[in-house]
This record gives sequence, structure tokens and C-alpha cells, in this order.
Amino acid sequence: MSTKAIDQVIPILTEPLVRTGLYPSPEQALKSIILDYIERQITQIEAELKRYEQKYQQTFAKWSESLSGRATIADEDDWLEWEANLDMLDSWRQIKSEIEQSSV
Repeated sequence: MSTKAIDQVIPILTEPLVRTGLYPSPEQALKSIILDYIERQITQIEAELKRYEQKYQQTFAKWSESLSGRATIADEDDWLEWEANLDMLDSWRQIKSEIEQSSV
């Protein structure tokens, strides 16, 4: 999508939210919606991480240590997915923090 198209679409999407008084400005509407989306991503990843901790009854770091030299292919698959989720959680939290600190 081009910058021009984005400049045209954002007001169309945010104007009803401002007009009805849900948000004081289009910028605040967009920021709130984006933060809500990010929070849902964080919640989803946290649930997945909790599932792994319950499955293996330990943290990722401890489980990683216990796998040394004895991991099965299934263990390696879970390890990769667990690590990817941890990385994504860190990324989403960083993005959330940057947006919350913005002057919008």
C-alpha cells in the first residue's frame, strides 16, 4: 500500500471513532487500537509459554540444560518453538514500550 493510500485510509477508519467521542483524536484512536492488538499478541504468546512450562514442569533455561546431548527431534522442535515465542514476546514488549512512550 502506498503512502498516499495510507494517508487516505487512516482518516476513513479513525473518523467514526473520533466523531462518536470514543477517542479525542485520530492519532489516539490509532495508538489505542495498535496497543490493544499488541497486548493481545503478548497475551497469546504468554499463554503458549505457560503451556510449555506446564508441559515440561520447568523454565526454558532449565529445560534447555536438561536436553544437552539427549534431545529427540520432537524435543528440538519444541525447543525451537519455545525459543521463538520467547524472542517474539521480547519484541512485542519492546514495540509496546516504544509506542506507549510516543508523544501521540
